[in-house]
Amino acid sequence: MSTKIAFIGAGIATSYTLIPFLDSLTKQKNKPVELYIIDKSADFFKGMPYGDRSGKSVLLIQDLKNFISEPHRTHFKSWLNENIDTLQEEFIQNGGHLAKKWVENNKPIYSKGDWDDLYIPRFFFGKYISREVLNRIEKLSKERLLEVHYIQKETTGISKIKDRFIISFKDGSTLDVDKTILSIGSLPYKRLYEKEIKNPLNALYIKEPYGIGMEENMNRIVDFVKARKERNLKTKVAILGANASGLEMIYKICDKLPKDEFQTSFTTLSSHGVMPDGTIDLEKAKSFRPVHLEALSRISSLSAEMISEAAHKDIDEAENLGIGAATSVGIISRGFGSLLPKLNRDELLNFACFHGNQIGRRQRCAGNHYLSVVEELSRINRFTHLKGRFSSLEENNEGLNLIYKVHDSKNSNNDGHETFNLVVNCLGSVNLSSNDLSPFLQNLIDNGLCKPNPSNIGFHVDESMQASKNLFIAGPLLAGNQIEDKIFWHLEHCIRIIWSSNVLSKNLWASLTEKVAV
Repeated sequence: MSTKIAFIGAGIATSYTLIPFLDSLTKQKNKPVELYIIDKSADFFKGMPYGDRSGKSVLLIQDLKNFISEPHRTHFKSWLNENIDTLQEEFIQNGGHLAKKWVENNKPIYSKGDWDDLYIPRFFFGKYISREVLNRIEKLSKERLLEVHYIQKETTGISKIKDRFIISFKDGSTLDVDKTILSIGSLPYKRLYEKEIKNPLNALYIKEPYGIGMEENMNRIVDFVKARKERNLKTKVAILGANASGLEMIYKICDKLPKDEFQTSFTTLSSHGVMPDGTIDLEKAKSFRPVHLEALSRISSLSAEMISEAAHKDIDEAENLGIGAATSVGIISRGFGSLLPKLNRDELLNFACFHGNQIGRRQRCAGNHYLSVVEELSRINRFTHLKGRFSSLEENNEGLNLIYKVHDSKNSNNDGHETFNLVVNCLGSVNLSSNDLSPFLQNLIDNGLCKPNPSNIGFHVDESMQASKNLFIAGPLLAGNQIEDKIFWHLEHCIRIIWSSNVLSKNLWASLTEKVAV
């Protein structure tokens, strides 16, 4: 009898767990395995960022050398060289003038096979990684070592009866399996505004960039802006959040609606009031030293809070010297990274749960292909950045009135407000203690199968990456844990997902023969 294993969520954490797992199955040829790949979308093995929901004209937020680790990068580049003609044609067909510009600027580089410094279209990677998984599945299926079932449904709950998992779906059906891997990606977006728009000519709210799909959202935005232009109405756009998805929305809107033709203005709102940085100053990088972190190297007994305080002081110093995040991030990261081995396990987890993300939020970086659009909008006085925290949205006669908290020098909060026509929520995700947590995640917590760790953005796992016996966690929900000798305060980057998924694959394989993973 075969072992039945369900993967809930079919993004790249699932892909990079399956690749080494299926390679092990090819070599060792144990008893047959039956896989159930479950996702509410059709982007199997690509996931939201690299599949159809993100569209085919958005780019990586990192250059390729910082996006994917070796030996995977070399293999990916070989695939790119073989398929680039078809890929670039598809990219141009689905993009606008900025997509054509990307090809014109970068074709002389990638035609020579030089990919490492490029911010490539994300769907390139989605096509590649799904093919890597499917090739293995097809081979093992022919050898009758593997049977795979694809289930495109929304999962609503998991229960455990003795040693079996019963997975429930929105349509009322269920599935009975031996092992489950929870790999659903990042937590759901915050719900900021749920009222019905009364005047669709003056107001449009996009509740999240990718939920229904980037392209569908873009179609709604294009129709809205064009309808306003026909009546000689300018469109004020508010992007809530200065993160990767916020930059992508600005880039996409300007790609589809060229700024010279459409009178759109843009405003972002973020708590730090700073846009990501994309320019490395090599001279300043040579002279800048994280003196506060370096001072801790002479102290034998450290706490996570001491390291965090020193890192923030060094970031303050960098900002005072006019040194951006792109220049300082590597220096600061190496500075606190060298100190982490001095922490005991409890303090390491303290850093992972409470401090790592706070440092990271102050050191956001992005490619200049996105930032150049913002710079051009700023040059023509059509971009502003508000420093504040979102409070509420209310529709009025002119659009959506954005109310936000402004922290002033007197240590108190004042309300700021401004009316916009188009508001896009890119403020990020809920946490595991939120009142509006999805019923599925709440079910996992309520029935005791998963327990939030102190970070409240990830589930506690044991040394085998199990939230409970035979329920494994993959991807972003591993935040706030130590895996082998590494701690993770977030797992949004592909390199971290590849590494952790490879460890998970070994643990999953060991569990098939009831071995204890080390």
